[in-house]
Amino acid sequence: MGRRMGAEKGLLEIEGEPFIVRISWGLMEHFQEVLAVFRDEDQMGMYADILDPSIRLLTDEVPGLGPLGGILTGLENISTMAALFVPCDSPLITGEFLVNMKVVFSEMGSSCDVIVPENGGRLEPLHAVYSRSLRGDIRLLLSRNKRRVGELIESVNSCPVPAIRLDPSLESFRNFNRPEDLRI
Repeated sequence: MGRRMGAEKGLLEIEGEPFIVRISWGLMEHFQEVLAVFRDEDQMGMYADILDPSIRLLTDEVPGLGPLGGILTGLENISTMAALFVPCDSPLITGEFLVNMKVVFSEMGSSCDVIVPENGGRLEPLHAVYSRSLRGDIRLLLSRNKRRVGELIESVNSCPVPAIRLDPSLESFRNFNRPEDLRI
């Protein structure tokens, strides 16, 4: 929602480029299918003209459910068995992180519902790979008014991976939530 930032975070710029554009170009280099999930039509309209036309733009199937609802929307619309989700407020996601997530998925994907980076004892649930098979689990949580992504991760077969293994710089996990975070 960008309340702490006071602005639409994906439109903020780093090195003259909107966060979401920078992130999407990185994703398109490493993945055949890239989707962007927005909370509603108004938000999607803010981004439609700046994103590559090959990116599928979606709005939350059930509005107001936060990131967990966005994950459900994404999983409902992918053509693969799993998807990497990344937030629009992490514009420093590295190619190394994306490649390493693909490698880890190829090694562990068949035995994990979620592959989630762990950074200093803290999980990074918005930089994780989610299995398409989780759609029913997510719907069940949402029907019980449980909206935290962490509740999903705690209730399924999650496989934590050290963040440092995925991105030794840890820059991929740096997000921008407040105006002071923009001072790089």
